[in-house]
Amino acid sequence: MQNFKFKSFLEKIFLDKHSFGERSIIKYEEVIDYKINRILNYKSNKKNTFYMQYPSGTKYFGYGKTILVDINKKSDIKFLKIDTGKILTNKNKSLKFFGGLSFDLTSQSYYPWNKVPKGRFIIPKILITQESNKTIITYCKIINKKTRKNYILNDFLNEYRFITNSTKHTKINSSTKINFEYEKPDRSIYLQDIQKIIAKINNRDLSKVVISRMIKYSLEKDLDKEDLIKYLNKNHKNCFNFFINFNRSKSFMGSTPEKLIKLNESNQFSIDAIAGSSKNKHDLKTIKEIDEHSYVVEYIRNIVSPACKKLSIPKNPKILNLNYIYHLITSISGELKNKIHIIDLIEKLYPTPALLGYKSKKALEIINNTEKTDRGWYGGCIGFFDTDGNGDFFVPIRSFYLNKKSMFVFTGSGIVSKSDAQKEWEETKIKSKHILDYFK
Repeated sequence: MQNFKFKSFLEKIFLDKHSFGERSIIKYEEVIDYKINRILNYKSNKKNTFYMQYPSGTKYFGYGKTILVDINKKSDIKFLKIDTGKILTNKNKSLKFFGGLSFDLTSQSYYPWNKVPKGRFIIPKILITQESNKTIITYCKIINKKTRKNYILNDFLNEYRFITNSTKHTKINSSTKINFEYEKPDRSIYLQDIQKIIAKINNRDLSKVVISRMIKYSLEKDLDKEDLIKYLNKNHKNCFNFFINFNRSKSFMGSTPEKLIKLNESNQFSIDAIAGSSKNKHDLKTIKEIDEHSYVVEYIRNIVSPACKKLSIPKNPKILNLNYIYHLITSISGELKNKIHIIDLIEKLYPTPALLGYKSKKALEIINNTEKTDRGWYGGCIGFFDTDGNGDFFVPIRSFYLNKKSMFVFTGSGIVSKSDAQKEWEETKIKSKHILDYFK
């Protein structure tokens, strides 16, 4: 049935071929009777492939490339709002870009993120969307006046056959064991770094610094990404669970509760301020944890309030339970006075004091002088935006970078004047359990 509908769709488009611009994009959508997980089995290690599941339950799985934009420095962000050309579609003309940005766009990538773009967004050739028990396939392809109709038809049919055939076979999932190699910094250096940072905090131009560390593991065999995603979706349903493949050997994977910003077509937005963590929820009432959290809330208020028609910030934070750790969370919502592209808001918002510190300039200076490994995409932002300027992004905090069989796990803690270095070290170990418990 889908083949007939697509063929009919193509016939209509090519009847008016003279209206094609220099670059037009075919966008075809259709409901299909397949689940993402069955398709995911056979594409999870391919280049330009990604998976994202939102806490709402909406899933996206994309592969292939229609448009790809790499970001190598902060000024490249403007290229994300490119003119995609004429959209020839049977549904909504809006296109979705999926991807993310690294923590620091002002510096060059270094170990272990060498030769990984500072940011990347892609309109996939094939996008599978699953929400409310409905699965939709979206096929996108660039065409021009020289494009042959049969070429597009055969290309779509090949992709559709693959999806159909992939759901007929059952793949046996398998976990793998990991072996610890090293951590940077180790415990003694990390404790020293924290003490040095505490000594620099004066609560004037510096009130908080988020310091991270990296733990390297080697995998005994290739990681089964589909199996890990299944584990994360089962055990962390209130998180944004994802992977992005930069190529066949390099990937970024993780699970995070921290929503950076969601913006819809009605100019309504929501943001989660998450800061303040403890294995014991009663400890979240201490001045240290409350101060750490308040810096994030005030930073967000100062950034978004000038652009707001309405702004709602609860007076007191709530407690977020992730089973292995508790966080303070303040869910902020509002409505913009005028339409602002979500990329412009992200550029101002991130990284927030939850992953950077407060005030930002001084905190980043200390981070760059202290940390000896590149955070890469850890603590950056990941999600999607559409060509109407709406989108939904999260901060990847429980995450790791995978390079072949080398796995780099990132974790961190927020340092304020009342921090206890040993407790901060223990906190980083607890946070890493979010990912590492899968490998037990």
